[in-house]
Amino acid sequence: MGMMRIAGAVTNNPKKTIALLIGISILFGLLLPRVNFEAEMQDMVPGGDPVIQDLEEATEVFGSQDVVMVVVKSDNVFEFGTLKKIDELSRELSELDGVEGVTSPLNIDLIESSDVLIEISPIVDRVPQDADEAEEFKKRLLGSRMGESLVTEEGGAALILVTIEPNVTGTTRANRLTEEMLAIVEENQGPESIYVVGDAVFGHYSMNSMNRDLLFLFPLVSLVVIVVLYLSFRSVNGFVLPLLTVALSIVWMIGFMGLVGFPFSIVSIVAPIIMVAIGSAYGIHIVNRYYEAAESGMRGKEAVVSTMQDMNAPVTMTALTTAAGFVSLATSFVIPIRQFGIATAFGVLSAMILSLTFIPAVLTLQQIPKHIQKRKGSRLSLSFFLGRSGRYVADHPRLVTLVACSVLAFFLVGALRISTEADFTRYLGENNPAVVGMRVVEEEFGGSSRLSVVVDTGEEDGIKEPGVLKEMVRLQEYLNSLEYVSDPSSLTDLVMELNQVLQGGDPAEYRIPDTRQAVAQELLLFTMQGGSGIDSMVSYNFDKALVSAQVENVGGPGTREIVDRIDRDLDEEFNSEGFQTKLVGLPKVMIRLMDRILDSQMWSLFLSIGVVGFIVSLLFRSVRIGLICAVPLLFTVGMNFGIMGYLGIPLDVATAMIASIAIGIGVDYSIHFVSRYRKEMRGRQDKSEALVTATKTTGRGISFNAITLTLGFGVLLFSSFYFMTVFGLLLALTMLISSLAALTLIPAILRMTGVGSK
Repeated sequence: MGMMRIAGAVTNNPKKTIALLIGISILFGLLLPRVNFEAEMQDMVPGGDPVIQDLEEATEVFGSQDVVMVVVKSDNVFEFGTLKKIDELSRELSELDGVEGVTSPLNIDLIESSDVLIEISPIVDRVPQDADEAEEFKKRLLGSRMGESLVTEEGGAALILVTIEPNVTGTTRANRLTEEMLAIVEENQGPESIYVVGDAVFGHYSMNSMNRDLLFLFPLVSLVVIVVLYLSFRSVNGFVLPLLTVALSIVWMIGFMGLVGFPFSIVSIVAPIIMVAIGSAYGIHIVNRYYEAAESGMRGKEAVVSTMQDMNAPVTMTALTTAAGFVSLATSFVIPIRQFGIATAFGVLSAMILSLTFIPAVLTLQQIPKHIQKRKGSRLSLSFFLGRSGRYVADHPRLVTLVACSVLAFFLVGALRISTEADFTRYLGENNPAVVGMRVVEEEFGGSSRLSVVVDTGEEDGIKEPGVLKEMVRLQEYLNSLEYVSDPSSLTDLVMELNQVLQGGDPAEYRIPDTRQAVAQELLLFTMQGGSGIDSMVSYNFDKALVSAQVENVGGPGTREIVDRIDRDLDEEFNSEGFQTKLVGLPKVMIRLMDRILDSQMWSLFLSIGVVGFIVSLLFRSVRIGLICAVPLLFTVGMNFGIMGYLGIPLDVATAMIASIAIGIGVDYSIHFVSRYRKEMRGRQDKSEALVTATKTTGRGISFNAITLTLGFGVLLFSSFYFMTVFGLLLALTMLISSLAALTLIPAILRMTGVGSK
């Protein structure tokens, strides 16, 4: 009765209702500029998580762990023109605000013996001008451990390392800095090929893709929905009202995001796009029922009141269950999934409120279209085909159920093949410049991601102990022995190089000194002679040190194997009294995401099923009806996982949400069908006739809704993100499957049972 009083107030005061809703929309609209974009992997994991804490502690002690790699490829990087370009690139990049430091083959320091024991000097005073100078430079560079890591032995590629300031990573400033770096590189392209690689670069291209998707896909999905709705209803109201409702609900949703501080991420960027498809559903069912009332002879306010009397309950129920499906994502470990779930749930409830108020208010002020008043049934109409299918299901319920169970069993076998993934490079696609650059770095220099081991002695100057340094050497040798891991480095390289120089350059003296005093003296001498960079390898009081290595991007499962093996071997082979190790880095963050994605999927899946089932049972006042409405959902989820398994589509930050979304949206079809069936049974129709009538009438709204959602989600196939195209494909399939299940399994079960007949 409460909802009917609201409907009465709306139909009695349509203009005031419209003005109030537009006013609220303006207030939410004022909050839109507060929403920004985030695309960093570490932003996906809660700050209190141990993996993130370890990474933040390492950054605090050893400085920024965010390094951008600039690769210069040429036939011979030791030619004057290329060396000059490397020098100019390094200088321009170092002048950018937010860059902590730049290391290139031309600006590293060499340690050499002199009258004062050692001398630390730049590798060159100027860019080599001729072949002789270039050859001498090449010899000096490849004779240095640092130098040989910055250029390939054949001279086909050189590497410039750009260290980003710690307070820049993960901010909008990082995106601007990346744009500036890419602009500098673009100006220097040719004849050399220059590539830029790093987490900041991936974040930049992700943000650009987000903006493109929002600006391109939003109008496209709106156009698709307009076309489908117009072809379905053949009237302006048929597509304008649902679309206006959606537009206002999206404004409310994004305004809510600005209010609570939710950014757009590679997950939530899709929210406005799918809201076009989801939010239009309520308007579709209301307009469909309104036209049905008009066809029966009702006019004006009478038709609107009759429509809302029938639609208030099912629209409210479907909105609550859809919102419940999205809210269940709030249990996810992954922050963007949480924010997406909460924001979209708010958008769904906004669409419900607007559909139950804005649409009836406008319809009250409108005249019924003439073509609706004159419309008659046709043997080729949608209702005719729905009636035939409804009759078949009513006459053969057991056969329909048996076929459905057989299909489900087949797909459940495929579901056993599902794996998890958290590799962000998949999201951009193989042709993205960031991914192309990453492949070049791995081909020429062995790795594009940084993985580090923090060595903690627990005492001041503990790192200067020869035994500890020798263990660090062993640790580097161990890392270097692993497949896909390369170029391990640490303070030990500097200590051994200092020892060799002080012993006259004898290669046999490239080793750790025998005493702590000797180590301390060498490091003190290095510092006094102007040596720098030591603070990125060891803590201020020498109680901790960092051993770093480069890791190739081998996908989630491959990275998991590497990380798990290192973690295990560190614990078994290296951790001892006075020597504790801890693995840190973004590859470990990736594995953390993979581990928790599956847990989050299971929690949100069970929660959404439980909450949706409870809401349906409560609103229908029948646990049995709640269970019946859940059957198509289980069927849809099972088929979704089966399709993923058979096609080799892994669970990731996007596909992990599909089951919960499918449950929240898919149950709408069941609710609308059961609501209409119960109404027909109250008219004391025969059970079979009630099922056929429900299929012919409400089935039209379900069909229009399913087509709209399927095509709307299908628009995501044009996304810049590979994973979003998969997300759109799977969502489109789940909408199609759940609507077909609602129009076949639900009537078959109702026919075989007495549920819903009273």
